[in-house]
Amino acid sequence: WTKQLGTSSIDSGSGVITDSSGNIYVTGSTKGGLDGNTNSGEWDIFLVKYNSFGTKQWTKQLGTSSIDSGSGVITDSSGNIYVTGSTKGGLDGNTNSGEWDIFLVKYNSFGTKQWTKQLGTSSEDDGNGVTTDSSGNIYVTGDTKGGLDGNTNSGETDIFLVKYNSSGTKQWTKQLGTSEPDIGYDVTTDSSGNIYVTGFTDGGLDGNTNSGEWDIFLVKYNSFGTK
Repeated sequence: WTKQLGTSSIDSGSGVITDSSGNIYVTGSTKGGLDGNTNSGEWDIFLVKYNSFGTKQWTKQLGTSSIDSGSGVITDSSGNIYVTGSTKGGLDGNTNSGEWDIFLVKYNSFGTKQWTKQLGTSSEDDGNGVTTDSSGNIYVTGDTKGGLDGNTNSGETDIFLVKYNSSGTKQWTKQLGTSEPDIGYDVTTDSSGNIYVTGFTDGGLDGNTNSGEWDIFLVKYNSFGTK
């Protein structure tokens, strides 16, 4: 089957994931009001659930009067859904740090929002990828032009990795970069709790030599955030 969803404005899908029951979740951004939702004023984040037959179950929309963009989505073993991306406003009562901020939102399988976390610096910060582990922890990667949670920026856009527990309590924040632009794009975990981040770098990360332009990188952390 093929499903299509939109408004009279611009609508864009950015991330997709399934759960253990075969449901499918799509996130992205909309300038309209999807399925009767009300737009908050600019680009909004959306999350849509389909069952395995392609029948839409529900559509959630979230935003501020500024620009908000959903980028990545993941589920956990309990059927919860996590969405990350970027916001120029303050989502659900959070305070914007000055520019683009990273966000992480948790929904249960019925589409009921559980909590919303926002993280940023006075510079630009973007959430790009999200994953979970078997213990219910959530990991977000992306890029920052500042120094997140006391980390020091390496000179340009840096890669970051943040760990939250299932309650939304931040466990640690790691930052990695060169004097050139470096961007974390996607993240996954393994059965031992290690975390792997990929993306691209214009520099030479951790003593590696750049091949001449943008390079691919892969970095491994353990569950304590040790590289």
